[in-house]
Amino acid sequence: MPERFIDRTVMITGAAGALGQAMARSFAAEGARVIVTGRKDAPGHELAETIGKGAIFVRLDVTDEASWQGAIEAVERRCGPLSVLINNAAYLAVGGVETVSVSEWRAVLDTNLTGAFLGIRAAAPSMRRRGGGSIVNISSIAGLHGTPGLAAYGASKWGLRSLTRTAAYELARDKIRVNSVHPGIIDTPLAYHPGTGEELVPVGGFAIPRMASVTEIAGYVTFVASDDAAFSTGSEFVADGGFALGPIARE
Repeated sequence: MPERFIDRTVMITGAAGALGQAMARSFAAEGARVIVTGRKDAPGHELAETIGKGAIFVRLDVTDEASWQGAIEAVERRCGPLSVLINNAAYLAVGGVETVSVSEWRAVLDTNLTGAFLGIRAAAPSMRRRGGGSIVNISSIAGLHGTPGLAAYGASKWGLRSLTRTAAYELARDKIRVNSVHPGIIDTPLAYHPGTGEELVPVGGFAIPRMASVTEIAGYVTFVASDDAAFSTGSEFVADGGFALGPIARE
């Protein structure tokens, strides 16, 4: 396995989730000092301990500007300037335009969009001190297509596309790349109806008739964050199994 992140510090938000854990392990396997973050201490510390290899937990509420500042300061004290930021923390509320509550709407945008905005703003000065860096925003196919029944989530992910491109433009001369990854349906508990275990979005009719594993999406993210993608910024990396093509007609 390549070791593309030797002597680099990688900070992952929402690290306790299924995809977050997979990304943390993927970066650690390639030599990174992994900073796992979240609002709950116990799962964060447990994940850092299972990863080993210098991984540490830093408490972070992505919706709070002061929390971001404190987290970056803690990372710099222990590991030096930040090399990579993965904005992965996300919140999903089910509800269409007429049914999602205003409080849920705000909670989704606070986490998914404002959280990433605050993260970029807090991380950029640290990356400048290092001489550059890479920021990857974890978006979704919901940021590329209309998502009936997920009005707030879809709006947050569309907004994240604009934020990604704007930040990429503004930070380019600081040698800080900003890109987004847009996964399709990932095989996690969120992909199934609670209780019944049925797929929320049946994937059997699509070009690649399965869900993505967290491991393969983590592989996309490590690539985008690495120097192997050094010529990409403001770009959208789609890993959707052909979802955009629509269901494939059977012969």
